[in-house]
Amino acid sequence: MIGKQYKAHKFNVIDLFHRYLEKRGNTDDGVDAKFLESRVRSLKNGKFTLAVAGEVKAGKSTFLNALLGAEILPSDVLQASSAIVEIFKSDTSFLKVKFADGHEESLYDDLSTPDIDEANERLHEICKIHDEYRHIPTTLIDDCIIESDGNLAVNDTFIKQLEQQSGEHLQGKQDVVTQYISERTTDKIPVEIEFGYPLKWEFDELRIVDSPGVNATGGVQDVSFRFFEEANAILFVHPIKPIESESFRKFVNSVISNRSKETLFLVLTHAGLYSNDEVERLHAEAGRLYKDIIPENRILVVDSLAQIILTELNGGKSQEEIEKNSEQKEDFLAKFEKKAKREGTDLSTQLERGSRFEKMFHAIDEFSMKAPNLQLQEILEQIKMGYAEQEIQYAESADLLEKKKRNPQEFEEEINRINKALEKYELLTKQTKEELKVNYSGRHSSWQQDIDSLKVKYPELITGSDSIESTRKNTVDGLDAVQEKVDEFSKELTQKLGDTLEKIGKAVSAEHQISIPKVDLKALEQKAKKSAYKEEDQYETYYERHWYTLWLVETKHTRYAGTKKVFDSEKFLGEYKTKCNEEFYKIVNDLPNKSKEVLNNYLDLFEKEMRSVIGDRKQALEKEKSKKQSNAEIISEIDELNGKKKAIQPEKSRCIEVLEDLI
Repeated sequence: MIGKQYKAHKFNVIDLFHRYLEKRGNTDDGVDAKFLESRVRSLKNGKFTLAVAGEVKAGKSTFLNALLGAEILPSDVLQASSAIVEIFKSDTSFLKVKFADGHEESLYDDLSTPDIDEANERLHEICKIHDEYRHIPTTLIDDCIIESDGNLAVNDTFIKQLEQQSGEHLQGKQDVVTQYISERTTDKIPVEIEFGYPLKWEFDELRIVDSPGVNATGGVQDVSFRFFEEANAILFVHPIKPIESESFRKFVNSVISNRSKETLFLVLTHAGLYSNDEVERLHAEAGRLYKDIIPENRILVVDSLAQIILTELNGGKSQEEIEKNSEQKEDFLAKFEKKAKREGTDLSTQLERGSRFEKMFHAIDEFSMKAPNLQLQEILEQIKMGYAEQEIQYAESADLLEKKKRNPQEFEEEINRINKALEKYELLTKQTKEELKVNYSGRHSSWQQDIDSLKVKYPELITGSDSIESTRKNTVDGLDAVQEKVDEFSKELTQKLGDTLEKIGKAVSAEHQISIPKVDLKALEQKAKKSAYKEEDQYETYYERHWYTLWLVETKHTRYAGTKKVFDSEKFLGEYKTKCNEEFYKIVNDLPNKSKEVLNNYLDLFEKEMRSVIGDRKQALEKEKSKKQSNAEIISEIDELNGKKKAIQPEKSRCIEVLEDLI
């Protein structure tokens, strides 16, 4: 299952961190322990989200149930509401629903009734869609009900609008639509659903987010878009036939941000309906069709029903029980049973091969775990660096004590020599700060050209957008590009400073035979950015889209009856694009000032930190010089230092082993 290896690595990293703190004690090894602790805390509290998207009737609910390992979601759940359904592992079933009228409902499974799962039954009840409404765009109608404030009239204009936005033929279904609206009030329309369930997966932090069908809402809503932006992986579900999908291409090119594309998978379902040769042909065809928008190794083929049946068999259900409860599964099993006999294998093996879910899990792990694994690597690198510095300090301190034991006068002269070398190093680091400030200040051609390029590229894309979704996408892409430039600037500064420190540190070490004090540059970088970009309360600019045109009544007779609002989609889009451009210009124009703030904060923090660590080192040396000790006490202290050095060796080795496994 997804995240199994990550869970083991995460446990190791957290354990290594706590053991590092124990071994470190009061030693200043250059690692910012508080900053490292905040990263570990973020690691502990992190969630891994898989967001599932796709068209209505694409087999998305069946796929989700196969992914979850339990038939939790009712069939066609996403036709019943435009709500995001967030599913997570919990000790018992738990349901929390927010409705369109603002009220919330929470329900736990009653453990005293083991044969009934009240929370799951309530989920099915909320999401259930009656048979007579299965052929109308209920999700889109729900949105209209919410936005109309109860004043929604069904007429030819309304039906035409629904047809245009849903792509469904609705002529002759006006009475059905009217009946649906009469029964559907805002206190019955869910907008947010959280569902906890005792799932059998090992990755406790995994959350599956089920989003409304992309062709059922008239566009991807803001709440869905936010989940896509934050997801570790996005799985777009589409039937393997027909292989071409305009909605998938639009989803990639005009809806989700460029950053989200890096986490996107195309999952082709219903593979079990076709022969292996046909599946391979269609898979290759998908790779050819979509090679311009997604790599072929992120196009996956599965059969959800095969996986569901396999899970039931592994869970102890007999084949007879499965067939008895579902005619669809009975027909499906007959095909796989025949194939198993022909190839001389058992049914479970055939189902596992046919479901292809193991291949899918492996692919998702391989690609979507890169960012979480990088987080683990960065924490381990800090711990490894801390241990390496501790080793140097213990060895240097033991060497000094050997001199003290052998010749106290030589020991005092050695401390004076080290102090002078530290003063030289302090001067060199101060000069480094001033040089960097000069080099990175002012209007640098490459930096300014990048900013000027952003100011041309994204306003053009925003202005040329033909829909709200593409306007939002281009704006987010622009803001992401700005953030990327800020990150590039701070990383370049860290790299340059680190390289310079290493160079002068090696020179000072070679000349004076001393260890050079370390500072945590990554922690300084984050502190500098945080102080430049202060956290403030945010107030989003948004537009409410009211469906005024949906209930206009066409008539041949005219008489003045006052005024009413008529929704102008072109004007709305124009104003939206103008506001997006204004927001983008405001941020990108301030980029040079912000980068200057980051630079000044960073270098000031660096100078302060270097003064502090060098001062602490000199103070410790002076304290050692004035300390009166017998030879026996010196020998005891040397043994203690050597013991500490030896004790960190296994931890350092374990740290390196986990790092190698992660890379």
